[in-house]
Amino acid sequence: MKLYRLPIGVIQIAVIGVVAVIAFYSAQAPSEEELLEASAIAIAPQNDNEAVYVSVAKLKPQDHFVEVRGTGSVVLRNSIDLVLQLSGRVVWVSETFRKGGSFEAGQNLLRIDPRDFELAVAQAEADLLAAESNYLLVKAESEAAIANYAILHGEKDVPPLVAKTPQVEQAKAQIAAASAREQIALLDLMRTDFSLPFDGRVVDSQAEVGQFLNQGQKFGEVFDVASIEALVPISPRDLLSLQPAIGRRASLSLGDFQLQATIARVSPTLDERTRFAQIYLALENATDVYPGSFFNVVVEGPRLENTILLPEAAEQINESVWVVSDNRLKRSQPRFINRQTSGVIVESFDSGDGVVLGRVPGAKEGMMVKAESG
Repeated sequence: MKLYRLPIGVIQIAVIGVVAVIAFYSAQAPSEEELLEASAIAIAPQNDNEAVYVSVAKLKPQDHFVEVRGTGSVVLRNSIDLVLQLSGRVVWVSETFRKGGSFEAGQNLLRIDPRDFELAVAQAEADLLAAESNYLLVKAESEAAIANYAILHGEKDVPPLVAKTPQVEQAKAQIAAASAREQIALLDLMRTDFSLPFDGRVVDSQAEVGQFLNQGQKFGEVFDVASIEALVPISPRDLLSLQPAIGRRASLSLGDFQLQATIARVSPTLDERTRFAQIYLALENATDVYPGSFFNVVVEGPRLENTILLPEAAEQINESVWVVSDNRLKRSQPRFINRQTSGVIVESFDSGDGVVLGRVPGAKEGMMVKAESG
């Protein structure tokens, strides 16, 4: 019997195909399950009689005050452009009326040459005297006309034109007009000594002795010390915890400098970029504070009754805590209200035999533990 032999080429092709298939499967990356099995850290199962030691804190509900901490900057509510209400030549400038200078309310900052205005006052006074003299003359003529009319016509009513009533009223009006011009002249004379009704600082000054200033011309910029305030960005959640926010007290730290303040206003909208609200603080004794300074702030919030101050070490993932009850772990998730440097204020909850501090390796619900007070 004659056996049929495959051609050598076919056998070679078949062998190459088998090798290629084996190489292809060998080169495949391990599956996810294989990776997990290879990388997993085996944790020995806990025996029922083995307990893990945990540190716990025993917490009781008390009253706590909300604290909101943040950073902010010192800003100006407004600055003022200085302009004159009259025209004249500068004859004197105060040394404090220079960029960076400070001044007090009512302090003279500069003086305009008063001679023209003194002459205007003298002329206005003379005009007033002339108007008063004219009134006396017209009044005397009116009285004489009334007397003559009575002699000729007895007790008949004297016509206004005979009694010169219009002339008398016109003379009175002239006195009023002259008096008003005198008051204007005195006011202009008073304005030659320039001052401001508040304590302030000079941002810019362009006035010099010999300079001629026109009415309405800007010659400087100042700000009222009382317009210095603090701007603090605050999250909507923190702002809600402060409600009602207006009037809340705050403490500011600018390096070693401490300052007290009060919330005066809250922005009506959120910042489009940060989605934070802004609170404006009225500062107490802001004399030594400069706009542009940065500071840390602590705002005192409302008093929360029947709450727990949770140590920071007690917080687990997703704002939860482990509670020890009958020597076993129990997960609890109280409502977090306010974070502080000393911990987190949460609503009152059943803390069992204590709240676990720190992480517990392999922690799970019902795990047996031995609690030690931390």
